[in-house]
Amino acid sequence: MTISFLFAPVLAAEIPLQTAIEKGLQRAANFQNGILEEKSRELEKRTAQMEKYFSIASGGSYLFKSEQIEVPFPGMSIYAGAKHNFDMNLSLKQPIFIGNILTHSIRAAEIQLAIAQNQTSMEKIEIAAKIKSSYFNSLLLLNKKKSLDTLLRQLNLHLKKIEDFYIEELVKKTDLLETRRKIREQEINIEDLNHLIVSEKIHFEKLCGLDIDIIDTGSTEKVGNYQKAFTDLKKNHPVLKTLDDRIALFSTCSKIVKGEYLPQIALFAELHYGKPGIDFFKNQWGFYFQGGISFNFKLFDWNKKKRQLTLQDYAVKKKVNQRNDFILEGEKHLKQLFDAQRSVKRKMEILDNLVQLAEEDAQLKAGLYREQQVSNIDYLDALCTKERYVSKKNELKMQLELIKVGINRVIGKGI
Repeated sequence: MTISFLFAPVLAAEIPLQTAIEKGLQRAANFQNGILEEKSRELEKRTAQMEKYFSIASGGSYLFKSEQIEVPFPGMSIYAGAKHNFDMNLSLKQPIFIGNILTHSIRAAEIQLAIAQNQTSMEKIEIAAKIKSSYFNSLLLLNKKKSLDTLLRQLNLHLKKIEDFYIEELVKKTDLLETRRKIREQEINIEDLNHLIVSEKIHFEKLCGLDIDIIDTGSTEKVGNYQKAFTDLKKNHPVLKTLDDRIALFSTCSKIVKGEYLPQIALFAELHYGKPGIDFFKNQWGFYFQGGISFNFKLFDWNKKKRQLTLQDYAVKKKVNQRNDFILEGEKHLKQLFDAQRSVKRKMEILDNLVQLAEEDAQLKAGLYREQQVSNIDYLDALCTKERYVSKKNELKMQLELIKVGINRVIGKGI
């Protein structure tokens, strides 16, 4: 038991970020609803496919007639039919030709299924982006806290030295007070960061149900160059695929409208059992069969067909406009994000030099302070400046990862 307890945290820390994303998908209501929507569309597709096969129905009726047909004969009269009429039937109907409406209905159901799948993919991308952003934001905050903790340790060591010097009357009390003030300021900053870290931890757990502390901290985001990203956006983004599918759906709906104005032909066969049966004179229960071909054809409906087709054309044009606008908007965001990536990388290069210079400056002023050539506050400022540059550099590393997450989200790459 002791060995298991000791090694459990080490094993837990190996959980990759990908696992958190998969857990997040399992608990995300919108994503799970998307899966259900896909299953619904699959059933609708199957239903549309079955429409081309024959259907069997049954029914019954009762009809009361106040009068009967009287057939006069010499010396007598015979009444045909009955006042009380009953009929039970079993009917079969087989479509023969209905203007290819069934074929186009199947195609429409297939497109609706594809749209549902695209929407589920989009939801997956959004969920993955949220989890990744929370993960990298947490690392950003932890890196800032790490820098402040380092600074706080250095300030406490410096305070210890000053307290010894102050006892020996080698430094002024103002040096002691300035150092203590700096320490308290950093403690406030650390407390603010602790609050933000806990808040982000709660947010991450809400997204995927896992403690962010057990997630491997070595995860990184990968992106290509701008041209590849823009090509991926136009080729693979679920929103563009959805718009293309909706355009295809409107085209299919136009074909269905046209099909409604072609002849509608079907075979039918019916088995009846009624009273009276086919022989009204006997007025008895009896079986009879009837079958034939039904034919329907629209002749005039005030030009409804043209109006419906025009509406479909308008809908297609709106989707084309949305598609073009989405590409332009995506292109703008990609250019902004790649420029931000370039800017962050350049800042990191500059900070490398600033960290080196600040380190040298802090070491120099530490010696000068011991020789009483600079004030304590100058040394403290140099120490804080060095750690501020280190913290900023670590912060930029995580900002770079967040920019990459944004790029992959824009191009429709979630996992």
